[in-house]
Amino acid sequence: MLRRILRYALGTLRIDVSGGAVEQFLNLCLEADIRLWDVRRWPERMQATMMLPDFFHLRPIARASRCRVRVRERRGLPFLARRVRRRPFLLAGAVGGLAVLVWAGSHLWVVDVRISGPGFLDPRAVLAVAAEAGLRRGAWKARVDPDQVEQHLKAKVEEISWAVVRVDGTRAVIEVVEKGAVTPPDQALCVHLVARKSGVVEQVIPFQGEPLVKKGDVVQAGDMLVECALRYWAGGRPAVIPGMPLPPREDLARTVVAQATVRARVAYRQYYEYPLVEEVKEPTGRRYAQWVLNWNGRSIILRGRGPVPYADYEVSTRTISPGEWRNWKPPVELVIREVAEVTTRAEPVPVDVLTERARAAMERRLAWMLGPNDRIATPLQARVVQQEGGYAGILVTVETIEEVSAPLEGPMITMGR
Repeated sequence: MLRRILRYALGTLRIDVSGGAVEQFLNLCLEADIRLWDVRRWPERMQATMMLPDFFHLRPIARASRCRVRVRERRGLPFLARRVRRRPFLLAGAVGGLAVLVWAGSHLWVVDVRISGPGFLDPRAVLAVAAEAGLRRGAWKARVDPDQVEQHLKAKVEEISWAVVRVDGTRAVIEVVEKGAVTPPDQALCVHLVARKSGVVEQVIPFQGEPLVKKGDVVQAGDMLVECALRYWAGGRPAVIPGMPLPPREDLARTVVAQATVRARVAYRQYYEYPLVEEVKEPTGRRYAQWVLNWNGRSIILRGRGPVPYADYEVSTRTISPGEWRNWKPPVELVIREVAEVTTRAEPVPVDVLTERARAAMERRLAWMLGPNDRIATPLQARVVQQEGGYAGILVTVETIEEVSAPLEGPMITMGR
């Protein structure tokens, strides 16, 4: 094996010897201590393999034996290096590929969590605490200390009684054991539904619990809508008298988690104030650029040293970087800061434009507040209520139909309402 490696490193040649005295050529090679192997003999010629350094001593031997020597095949590292030097991009690609493999192999790309125990511990919580200690996807393996991660997990998560971290290639496995004393919280025995907004009740659909409101009732925020109780008439259902409501059910069967749909008409009033004159900036066409190279926390100004030569300007920043991959951020980036000179002029704003701005702002607010089943009941009304001191006050009103119930945990009910 060592001999093959040495021959590949020094290089070998497959030669063809013809004409003259081939036997004399062989004898002279032996006298000159030139080794030949894989020799094949024909009546008028011969083929053999030899080392590349010995080939340069064949000229006097070939002249003495009147033989003609031709090279038929070249093998070994010297010839490979010569071909690679002719293809620099191939060499650069090979080196780059090797560098990427080495770089990727020195990171952690998979972090698994295996939990043994009752099963109340969330794996995402374990991953978040492990990330605080440096164990995350994309982290350098050399910077991850498994013992430190284990100690950090035990200190931060009280439910963990035992933890171990194993690193295998680009994969890290976190094995934890939960404490046996951990139990889930008791389920609430009584949950009411209360109003989270003020409004006029439009619809009540009870699924579970005792409704306390009906259509047309006015409720304020915090009022109870559905009680967490299942009630009945102790003496059976009373007789129905036309025009008379049924008496309330006073006897409690059991408490439940109230569930119902309570939709109400909610009114909104929002006041907006805008200036009647705005400053409008227009570019003059003059620009000033600054290039900054950030390398491992250090900033190097490549272009645009000195202060900005304009009194009034706007700045736009553009960052050029190789790009992030998973959790890895490149250590180098180029920041191009462009400064454009501007002039400022005052321009009056029509009241209609300000009214549309207030209406659009209210629409954005409603889009954020309303749920998927809520809707706007009346069109948005925007009117100017104040116009003095260079400002215009605009009041926007609107009514919506939306779900107003919210759960509220309460104590178990043992008596009447």
